[in-house]
Formats: sequence, C-alpha cells, structure tokens
Amino acid sequence: MIKTLSILIEQKPNETTDGHRLTQIKTFFLYSISVHPCLSVVAFIISLYIMKSAIVTITPQGLKAGRRIQEDLKCNLYAPEEILTPLERMPRHPSFLTGLTENRSAIIGYKTIKELVDRVWGDYDSLIFIMAMGIVIRIIKDHIQDKHMDPAVVVVDEMGRYAISALSGHEGGANRLAERVALICQGDFVITTGSEATKTLIIGMGCRRGTSVDYLEDAMMEGLRLITRELKEVRLIASIEDKRDEKGLLQLSERLNIPLKFIHKVLIKTVEEGFSKSELVKNTLGVYSVAEPCAILGGFRCQLLLPKTKMKGTTIAIAEERFL
Repeated sequence: MIKTLSILIEQKPNETTDGHRLTQIKTFFLYSISVHPCLSVVAFIISLYIMKSAIVTITPQGLKAGRRIQEDLKCNLYAPEEILTPLERMPRHPSFLTGLTENRSAIIGYKTIKELVDRVWGDYDSLIFIMAMGIVIRIIKDHIQDKHMDPAVVVVDEMGRYAISALSGHEGGANRLAERVALICQGDFVITTGSEATKTLIIGMGCRRGTSVDYLEDAMMEGLRLITRELKEVRLIASIEDKRDEKGLLQLSERLNIPLKFIHKVLIKTVEEGFSKSELVKNTLGVYSVAEPCAILGGFRCQLLLPKTKMKGTTIAIAEERFL
C-alpha cells in the first residue's frame, strides 16, 4: 500500500485541464479536511491521479498522430484492435492498479468506438478524438450533460493540421488543451468561444538563445505600452520553428497563460520581402526576419501595429487580427 502511494505521489498531474475538475478536487480536498485532517493526504494523492486525458483514434494514420500526442501528454491511447500489432495490443480492461502505474501511457485496443465511449466517458477529464468532427458529435451526443460536468473534448484531423476545442472550452479546459495539441502537432488550434474573440493581438518574438523569461516579458510589456494596449488583449505569441525548445519562450507562455505558435521557415520566406532584413538573422536562422513575419503569420487577416523593435537581445513586433 505504501509503495503504491509513493508511486502516486511521484507522478505529476496531466496538466491539460484547468476547469471543472480543479473545482471538484478543491471541494473534495476541503471536505476531506473537515471530516478528518488525515483524509487531506488521501485527497491530495487522488487529485494527482484523476487529472488524466485519453486519445481516441480510428485509423492507422490517426494512430500515428495519436502516438505523437501521447508521447508528449503521457496519456492512454485507444485504437481499434484490428489496426494494432500484437506488441501494441493490451487488455481492453486493464486493472485499476495497472492503470495507475505502468499503463499510464498505454495503447489500448477496442472493438467498437461506441462501446469504448460508453465505457470511458466518465473516466477522463479530457478526450482527444482524432477523426472527423461529425463522428465525434454522433458518438458523444448522448453523454453530454452540462459544461461543469462534461470532460474537455478536442477534435484533431488525421494530419494534425487542426486541433478544435469542441466541448467544455473554458470550464473543462478544452481551449488550453487544443492549444497544446496544436503545438505538439505543429498545427493550428481552433477556438470559437466568444470571449476569446476579444483577444486580437499577435506577438511576434525573436531572441538570442538563452534569453531569460524576465527579459522576454519585459520586452512584451514594453511593446504593448508603445501601442497603448493591454496584456489581456494578447491571443498568442509566435516565433520561428527553431525556437521550439527555447526555454524562455516556453516559460513565458506558461507564466502568462498565452499559447505559443511556431512558424515554419518556408512560410516566413514567402512573406519576408515585405519586412526589414538582417544578414545576421539570415546567417543564423536561414531567414531575414523573425518578429514581423511571425506576428503577421501567427493570426488571420493581421495588420502590423508595432514594427520590429529591439530590446535586450529580443526583437518584438505586434500585429492585430481584423474581424470580417
């Protein structure tokens, strides 16, 4: 028992949802303390485990995309038994203890998708379906209750081009999950929540390797000050694909709760003629500019508000998306 508890304590929660489950955990935690102080420890351990996600796919191509997402999110992946190899197949009903430990990132076979969703709907905080939106709607419609209880649902196409927040966007955390999945797949996230439409600013950023998160945040805030805009209006931060592992940018995104988007060089090259050029950047990254083209390409129908501005080893440009 002690060994099992120690394993649970060492496991980190799957940080893909930030809504109704957190509220439920907090309520359970406070209730446990009121009953008996010792139960608060149990509540904490349970909270680490119940924050979990699952990926569901139906085709071999979807399975490939699912593996890529699974590698990052460290969650279970479900696929039809007939498309799995013998080594990939696992029991369709893993034991509770096994599910907690070795099989937290398992690939699990299923017979029919309806039977699967009927069985696991209440077991996960978020579900990522790699298939057509129409299929998802038909298989989850009978399970939907309300935004405070439903799991986050994100739908991804088999090529990983789009991650769509489909259910429980705010309360269940589907919006943030869609952003994260899009980042993993190097695609775009689609969020239709009304409050997100008020965020129209795209921050294009370039920086020297190893630039601190504090410098990056200072540069962003100064850029916003220069155009008399506010942080709450920022929809995303965009940079070149070479910066995917830039610690400062990743920390900035996490600190400010603003999604990151990385732009492919081939796209930047198609528009770089319209922006200021740097031979140093060209020699280092293979393109003439980063901040300005990333700001424009990071959103839709963007207009540049702040041209490239240099600050403490960082370049920043700000664009704004325009409504139809």
